[in-house]
Amino acid sequence: MVIARSLSRARRGARSDAALPLCLRRAVMAGAVMAGAIWPTAASAQFYGQLLESEIPLKTVTGRNLGVRDRVKPELEQIGLPMGSFHVYPSVLAGVGYTSNVVGAEVSSRADGYGEIKPEVIVRSDWARHALTATVSYDGQRYFNTKAKNQNGFLAKADGTIDIHDQSSIFGSASYRRTYEDQQEATFPANGGGAIAVRQPQALLRATYVSNRVRWTASADYNGFTYGDTISTTGARLDLSFRNRDVYRGSARVEYLLGQDNSVFAQGTYRRTDYRTTSAIDDRTSDEWRVGVGAIADVTNLMRIAGGIGYYHRTYDNKTVFHSVGGLAVDLRADYYLTQLTTITAIVSRQLEEAAVTGSSGYVATRYGARVDHELLRNLIPYLFADRFTSKFKGVDRDDRSWDAGGGVDYKLNRAWMVTVSGTYVSRVSHGTDRGPNINEFRGSVALKFTP
Repeated sequence: MVIARSLSRARRGARSDAALPLCLRRAVMAGAVMAGAIWPTAASAQFYGQLLESEIPLKTVTGRNLGVRDRVKPELEQIGLPMGSFHVYPSVLAGVGYTSNVVGAEVSSRADGYGEIKPEVIVRSDWARHALTATVSYDGQRYFNTKAKNQNGFLAKADGTIDIHDQSSIFGSASYRRTYEDQQEATFPANGGGAIAVRQPQALLRATYVSNRVRWTASADYNGFTYGDTISTTGARLDLSFRNRDVYRGSARVEYLLGQDNSVFAQGTYRRTDYRTTSAIDDRTSDEWRVGVGAIADVTNLMRIAGGIGYYHRTYDNKTVFHSVGGLAVDLRADYYLTQLTTITAIVSRQLEEAAVTGSSGYVATRYGARVDHELLRNLIPYLFADRFTSKFKGVDRDDRSWDAGGGVDYKLNRAWMVTVSGTYVSRVSHGTDRGPNINEFRGSVALKFTP
């Protein structure tokens, strides 16, 4: 699922960089792949992607190899509604879903179903130079029997690019959203019985300068996280305000082209995390430095590989409770084009996440995953995926191991209508004296999307 989001971002980015010379475009995008990939991100949420995405985004399209989901199909693309020098792209998705373990219980699990509605409006400029995009969406879920799991997610976002000269530019974005934390995440309360809402304001400014074969990028951003209260499995109120925090980041990256399809990069990032809590045992306010190098190459006409390795070191203001944490950050990705109709993607990552367990300074999350997309028909794409996760907590005795596997079908009836069917089985086993619940859950959904 993370891979799918990355592919979607890559496709959009490919159109905006179309004016670059071929060799330079490959270098620019290739370096961006690993620069965005090796930096750890927060635990994923159910809607709108990750809670804390890379400040320098992931791009994987080099212009030589195109995956099944990268190729543009004009006859199936939404045309949009003209509005002066802008185009408006409205859509609405409606569906039903099922979960075999609605509250993530270790024993006596209970199944439930839900209905979902997601209207969205995107307004995008049609200017020859510069760009401006605004997005507003709502994502509501209503469970049939478990009202505490009902969700009201929303997103309001604006972003724009100012073209300075050649391929140098300034990009800025601002957004506010309410998303929900996945109950399979290691940060979800062990006795949580309701949905956990996360309100997140965000602002980012990024400048890019291109000279010959070198591309410089500098970025600064802010993300705030405010967690709503929820209820326990027994109906008691759970106050999660101790997790509220503000994150400030600054990053610089340089990329260099070694050959037509080979590039290398180096990047450094500073991160300040300020927790808004008066409890010393929950105050994980910290400073963190990250440095890393990486490379990407189209090895053959059938394979693109990317690799990055970095080192992080985090120190906490409250040194009596939380010890410094340092370690290796790794992100590897390979795209194999079995045929023009089949793309196989594999990833390996290792990253540091924020902990929510008393006494733990954080946990190291390691992931191995693979996905297959196949274009059965031009408008019909089935897919399969599988992932293996481990979460090793620092400072407490807890070690989580989980895996998921599933698949689905995206069927585009025409420009206006698309049917999606998906199913996932997730299993988590937690070990140690501070362990969380062992969870097994099947999730499935069927949805119809209308894009006039």
